[in-house]
Amino acid sequence: LMEIQGRTDFAVGGNQFLYYNERNGNDHLSPDVYVALGVPPGLRATWKTWIEGKCPDLVMEITSGSTQDEDLGTKLRRYGELGAREYYIYDPLHALNPPLRAYRYEGGRPVSLPVARGRVRSPLLGAELRIVGMYLRVVDPRTGEPMLMTTEERRARIAAELDAAAERHARRDAAARADEEAEARRGAEVRAREAEASAREETAARQAAEARVGAEIAARRAAEEQARQTALALQEALARLARLSEGG
Repeated sequence: LMEIQGRTDFAVGGNQFLYYNERNGNDHLSPDVYVALGVPPGLRATWKTWIEGKCPDLVMEITSGSTQDEDLGTKLRRYGELGAREYYIYDPLHALNPPLRAYRYEGGRPVSLPVARGRVRSPLLGAELRIVGMYLRVVDPRTGEPMLMTTEERRARIAAELDAAAERHARRDAAARADEEAEARRGAEVRAREAEASAREETAARQAAEARVGAEIAARRAAEEQARQTALALQEALARLARLSEGG
């Protein structure tokens, strides 16, 4: 890595979570590239402001049609609130017009930096950022040419990008599996509720059927008792008639 205005106490990273609330892990951002001054160099798995003591000084977002509203809105504002000093947004597909936006923060508020012909000078880096083809390159202020990485730096960069891509794919796969499991669990819960409702309906139907059978049995017994009482009354009436006939 090049020295930044003669400094070597800085860290460069990206494609990782930036946490800014120790009490809530949901409060995080994920800068594509960042530079932080006044910190020990080296890669971090994540950036936690309460551990590092600050937000990165320079943040860059590689934007697209699906993210540019957030990049130009929430993130632009939030990085300033967290103490960033410069913020850059670049669209490699050039769907955003202009494709490169640059800001410095004054009192946490973004102020546009002049971008001309796809070039902007970063006060923090003391170097120019320049669009070269689809890429945004850092220009060496000593030569005026885009800086080249050494073979070792290229290998490390490629390895880091591959690791980051693998991690993103793993996170997406894990999220997809979690969604599938949640959907399966919701389906099982729906089926369980439906089975429970069906069982309740069957129980209610059986109880209603049993009640009808009970009522029919009770009605039949009442009818039989009524018939028996009628038969007895008829027998008594016939017996009285017989006695009366004999007495006459």
